[in-house]
Amino acid sequence: MALVFLLALVRVLSVSVKTDVLMLENVQRREADLQPYMIPPQHVIEQRNVEQSWVDMLGLLFTLVEYWRIWFYVGLILLLFWNMVQSLKMNQRDEGSKEEEEEEVEEVKQVKKEEYEEQVEKKEQEVQEELLEQQEQVELVEQQQQEEQVEQEVQVEQEVQVELVEQENEEEEDYHPSKFTEFITRCALEYAQGRATRCHLVEKLMNDLLNTFRFFWSDTFFPVLQTAIGVGSAFEGWSHQELDTVYRLIVPIEAPQGHSFLLELGDEGDVLARNSRIRVELQCMCPIQQQLEDVLCFLHHQEDELSQNQEPSLLQTLCTDSYLDVQKTVTWFTVQVDAVWKATRREQAYDLKVLPSSRSCNLQLTETSSGEKILVELLFGVQQGNSDIFLTSQNTEGGFTPSTAWPQSCAVAEKKFFQHTARNALHDSTHLSCLTFLACASVQMGFSTYVIKTIVLHLLALIPLKKWSRTNFVSQLLDLLRYLEYCVKEKCLTHFLVGNGNLHNTVVLPEAFQSATPLNLFQHLKEDPAAYFRAQRDFRKLKDRFLRLLIFRH
Repeated sequence: MALVFLLALVRVLSVSVKTDVLMLENVQRREADLQPYMIPPQHVIEQRNVEQSWVDMLGLLFTLVEYWRIWFYVGLILLLFWNMVQSLKMNQRDEGSKEEEEEEVEEVKQVKKEEYEEQVEKKEQEVQEELLEQQEQVELVEQQQQEEQVEQEVQVEQEVQVELVEQENEEEEDYHPSKFTEFITRCALEYAQGRATRCHLVEKLMNDLLNTFRFFWSDTFFPVLQTAIGVGSAFEGWSHQELDTVYRLIVPIEAPQGHSFLLELGDEGDVLARNSRIRVELQCMCPIQQQLEDVLCFLHHQEDELSQNQEPSLLQTLCTDSYLDVQKTVTWFTVQVDAVWKATRREQAYDLKVLPSSRSCNLQLTETSSGEKILVELLFGVQQGNSDIFLTSQNTEGGFTPSTAWPQSCAVAEKKFFQHTARNALHDSTHLSCLTFLACASVQMGFSTYVIKTIVLHLLALIPLKKWSRTNFVSQLLDLLRYLEYCVKEKCLTHFLVGNGNLHNTVVLPEAFQSATPLNLFQHLKEDPAAYFRAQRDFRKLKDRFLRLLIFRH
């Protein structure tokens, strides 16, 4: 608005000035036209000149006076311009002062923020230091507890070993078998005499089935089945008399072409991983593709091309979220096993029936000539490195097992230890008879057969094999019972394979097993007083039944 006003004012002033200049020019021109007709006398002329000078001066003054508007407006314009300049300077000063104030405020805020961050960092450092101190204290306490537990377990084993050695020495010095002792020994051995097993036959039948299976599925992307390994009591040489014999075998599986298995061994620090999983990863098959024209690489071909020209990968068939699924694997095998069995040369000699199961393949073989039935359980497993430990499809104890969980199993390693013992023992060794007798006595007594087997394994490692003879059969049974009683009392029974550095090199274990802290199978007795009370009660019942079986055979 101010600029518009100034432009209008300048325009008015310019018009006024032009008008005054035109009037002055007209007057001067008129005087020049009349001057020839006006020739006054000299003195009049002089007087008139004087007067004219005054008149000119007055005209000049009058002209100057007429120009006051112009000067007024010019001054007004200058005043307005000066006022505008001063206003701009004032605005700049105000803006500068505001910026300075804002900068000061920002600096103050920044300083406060830095001070607050320093305080927060100091507090975090203090909290972290406190947490580290607490963690170090907890670790020290746990380490002390573990050391005490290890020392206690080692002390228990040493005491048991010393006690057993003393008892053996006493028996060697004073032992004179009586007729009553011989009678009890003969009766106990007859009771512990297991039925004749058909392990060799079962292994041949199952491997014939697996060979035929591999033949039909060799060019697919399903797991590759290897030779079955017999495990469990039947293949270890002992069994329950009161239970039907179930022949259990582990079928190792390997990844098909274009795939690989990556073992994830459960939680960190868990020696016997119950929640292990097998992750399936795709591998490049381009070199195979160059040799076999009909094989496409899963990694370097489009999905639509693969779906049209090639069977789906293992990830698409037997996996759940990239992990090998136990139930899908078992279902795939059981659906095909009946048709595959009919293609074997054993089909006419044995009828095969598939029994329901979710994590294993349970089969019933019936001999066509005699009608005798053989129960077989096939577990699928993946070998852990080159060791005798497998991740198998077995169920975990005491709860639901996810379909992608493959618990670790020591069954193959334990069987190999029994085989090593059998090769080095005397021909009449009674260690398996002792195991059978005590396992039969503990049925429905609260102690699992695995606990009884672990007791026998520990004493096999402690007592020389020559002591496991017919003459010492009853005394060895009593030693096993006393050892179990001592373990219940001390609430400590260590796992035979975990943390045991004295094993023969026939058994191949992972490094984690060899360097691990011994695993206490009776840890729950320490943590649960009610469980400890039940274990004491179950041992008293087991002791009573043991004596009845030993003397009265019932």
